[in-house]
Amino acid sequence: MNEFEKLLNEALPQEEDFRKGKVVSGKVVKVDDRFIYVDIGYKVEGVIPREELPEAKEGEEIQAVIVRISPGLENPILSYRVIAEKKELDKLQKAYEDGRDVVAKVERKTKGGFIVDVEGVKAFMPSSEAGKKITVGKPIRVKILEISVQKNRPRVVVSHRAYVEEERERRKQELLRTLKKGDVVEGRVIKIDPNKGITLLIDGALRAFLPKEELSWGRDRNPYNYAEVDETLKVKVKKKSKDKEFLIVSLREMKENPWEKFLKNHKVGDTIEAKVVQTGPKGVVVDIDEGVEGYVPPDEVSWDGSEPSKGEIVKLKILKLEPKRRRVILSIKQTLPKPWEEYLKENPPGTRIKGRILKIEGSKAIVDIGDGKLKGIIHRSDLSWTKPRRVEEVLKEGEEREFVILGTDGRFIKLGIKQLTPNPWETIKEKYKVGDTLRLKVKEVFPFGAFMELPEGAEGLLPFSEVPRDVRIEAGKEYEVRIIDLDPNEEKITFSIKALRGEEAPKEEVQAEEVHTGGFKLGEILKKKWKM
Repeated sequence: MNEFEKLLNEALPQEEDFRKGKVVSGKVVKVDDRFIYVDIGYKVEGVIPREELPEAKEGEEIQAVIVRISPGLENPILSYRVIAEKKELDKLQKAYEDGRDVVAKVERKTKGGFIVDVEGVKAFMPSSEAGKKITVGKPIRVKILEISVQKNRPRVVVSHRAYVEEERERRKQELLRTLKKGDVVEGRVIKIDPNKGITLLIDGALRAFLPKEELSWGRDRNPYNYAEVDETLKVKVKKKSKDKEFLIVSLREMKENPWEKFLKNHKVGDTIEAKVVQTGPKGVVVDIDEGVEGYVPPDEVSWDGSEPSKGEIVKLKILKLEPKRRRVILSIKQTLPKPWEEYLKENPPGTRIKGRILKIEGSKAIVDIGDGKLKGIIHRSDLSWTKPRRVEEVLKEGEEREFVILGTDGRFIKLGIKQLTPNPWETIKEKYKVGDTLRLKVKEVFPFGAFMELPEGAEGLLPFSEVPRDVRIEAGKEYEVRIIDLDPNEEKITFSIKALRGEEAPKEEVQAEEVHTGGFKLGEILKKKWKM
């Protein structure tokens, strides 16, 4: 005998005679608007209020309980409700034991909760177990939390929240079981952490975490730029958490990997456009596309040392692709015209300009040509037709001079001074020939010979192998010499004193001279000296 049978026996004692509380069986003999008349073997029929059993029909066998009986009462008053309640209590007990949920109708709100009807049995649902969406008059599903007997009456406590949580857990486990990597799901944003990412709820049951690193292929890692609380997002499943309680998802993988797309469509040498996002001494960073950034090394930013502004759209040339490092090496300057070439278009070779000597570096000088972005350069060999030994003999730092443009020399505009005057070798070619005798002054003396200056401003070499032993050569003195070799195209002329006397330098002296000069021929010596 279970607790409810005991309760019923206590509340409705079974006796052999007809008295209050006795359970009787009988046949329905009549039904009118107020009562159901049942033959229970008593001298008169018992009656059941019609509202207790509105579907009763004549001839139907039913059970009921005597609730009032006396000789002065026209008909014994019977009740079907207690019997029906016992049946429903038995069902609820079974549902409670099985852990099943049942349907309840919310009847009214009361202090501390709600009164609900579960198939004719009144039950109490505390407010804490009600959940948010409870409407009087509407059915809900509930779990039975408690069935007990209090003051000879059954007490049933139910919970809608427990049902919702159990259903959510069931759905959660089903989602965890069926969802796999790469699946696309939609979730409602329930939390945003600017330092970590976004938490979503999928199907009202399963949590999913969207790390800020998975928001975008680009630089923007601010979760508030991608969603608001209660907004829905479509994301792609990456994996399950270590404890298998939630999912790790990605928003950026909803789009094609921009690196794979970029590599498909671009190659080294292509020209692209991008926005500058960072500048500094280490170079320039540009945003090519969402998730694809490019790097411009300092020496590839510009020809003149200038750099673009942040946010500026620039043209770039792809120099190198590094897929493993997700890096593109670019050049801005290689998409720009070379300043010296542009300058040369406006100032072709032969143009005369003025410039200021900025500094002298060995055998060359750097010149400010007034362009601001460009510098000029002049080599010692272009200073004078007489080939000065040092640049400082002709130029001084800070002075302003006139120059003629010769062309380009790397990133410099190549300049000359000697080209401002006629080439003396053109005159020499017409005026002199081998065998001519001249009286010339010695300009410089070297271990291998002396350089003598012609009236036209050019120099020739008097090798010591062409000087008699009795002649002493000194700088500044004049000597009569004969031309023994003349090559205006190579700007070379060689003199001899011995040739005036009809002498020829002995072979061993020529060999000794070559050893003394490091094994170089006279032409090589001249070329080296004049073009330094």
